Amino acid sequence: MKIFAVTDRLILRDILESDEDGFFELDSNPNVHTYLGRKPVTNIEQSREVIKMVRQQYTDNGIGRWAIIDKINL
Repeated sequence: MKIFAVTDRLILRDILESDEDGFFELDSNPNVHTYLGRKPVTNIEQSREVIKMVRQQYTDNGIGRWAIIDKINL
């Protein structure tokens, strides 16, 4: 796991395969997609595919989306 930044409250790190449940919870919420122009995911496999795509961006582009972890939830 690569950590990009740490603050008093947050950890910014790469997205991991183990993030699939949180990713699904976020991406299945219609309110999250209000301004994204996409439809919410409807099953966990779709979240796994998005995570796979993001992780491939790390390899292809050297960067991709980050997970933001609130330390209070650790």
